[in-house]
Amino acid sequence: MNVSRLFVSILLFLPFACIDRIIFEIDLPPSFPISVSGRITNQPGPYKVYLTSSFDIESDVNLKTPVSAKHVNLLDELGNNEELVEVEAGVYQTNSTLGRIGGVYQIRIEFSDGRIYESIPDTLLAPGEIDRLYYTFNSKTDYSGSQSYGFDIFVSGQGNARNDIRYMWNMTGTFKSITRPENINPRKSGCNPIPEEQGKCNFLPPCTGLRNTAPIGAAPIFERIGPCTCCTCWYQVFNNAPVISDALFNSTGDYRDVSIFRVPLNAWIFMFKIHVEVSQFTLTKNAFDFFKSIQAQKEAVGSLFQPVTGKIANTFIQVSGSPSPINGIFYAAGASTKSEYISGSDVPAPIPVPEVDFSQLGAISCFDLYPHASNVKPDFWED
Repeated sequence: MNVSRLFVSILLFLPFACIDRIIFEIDLPPSFPISVSGRITNQPGPYKVYLTSSFDIESDVNLKTPVSAKHVNLLDELGNNEELVEVEAGVYQTNSTLGRIGGVYQIRIEFSDGRIYESIPDTLLAPGEIDRLYYTFNSKTDYSGSQSYGFDIFVSGQGNARNDIRYMWNMTGTFKSITRPENINPRKSGCNPIPEEQGKCNFLPPCTGLRNTAPIGAAPIFERIGPCTCCTCWYQVFNNAPVISDALFNSTGDYRDVSIFRVPLNAWIFMFKIHVEVSQFTLTKNAFDFFKSIQAQKEAVGSLFQPVTGKIANTFIQVSGSPSPINGIFYAAGASTKSEYISGSDVPAPIPVPEVDFSQLGAISCFDLYPHASNVKPDFWED
């Protein structure tokens, strides 16, 4: 198996939530819809709003391009008004607002051509509590008869006795992996010129922290001049469809054994361990209906027998400018979280924990292993 095939086989069952984005300046055609996503919770900010422009499938450009607005403001029922700061293309962030239970929030988006949109006001409801986050190890057999192992993630907890409370759960899994870019074959690697040494070739990527100190024309000799910044990376996986509380509650509002995600027994994930964090969001009916429609469409796309039906609710109103479509949601939600580590020691005997075969993988930068890798250790990570 070559390296590219190995990557494809790994990526097929790891639902990464991010995709590569092409960012460039472009005039925004009024016929293409604006897409908005963002939320405010009772947990400390900053809170973010994401703006993109969608294009038709025949376009030669990326389907979603970040869009900048003239103003993006967060408003509440008390008259507070904070203008968000654009921290990167199409990403707006609060600086001072702290979401409060019972607050009613909406955003107002103004573009330079005079178009103004306002989200439907949404109330931040009190959060429920996740009493228990747990996992079970098991094997599953697919339609072809292939067996695979993994950990199924579940939550249980106490909801709200009110029968109109609705919940949504998201999971973020963070794991650490190490690659070996310093083992790249100097005879097959490209030349990385060393400017201060008359363009002498380094052969290894500069991020390895290794420098070729041999004379020009001689066999390379590598000495360490700094730390490797592309050997160790952290990656994230997410549940790729909303998990919502429809038909899960009894009269007390409790919920039990809600299935959130399946973590496959994978050599990269369990090179060390994975940090699993489940967030629970209390939703109003408007927000619940929006995510319910998203869930229905995702499930229909994956079914051979269920057609894609239903219209996603519109949660924005255009109040000024030439009519132009907009979709997405900005919502308020009471939030609570619970986290747990899962490691190879949790795999029951005699099931072996797979190990990375570096002889098949070759030597690569950790940034080339999965999209949107980071070499910055997360604050919560415990080695």
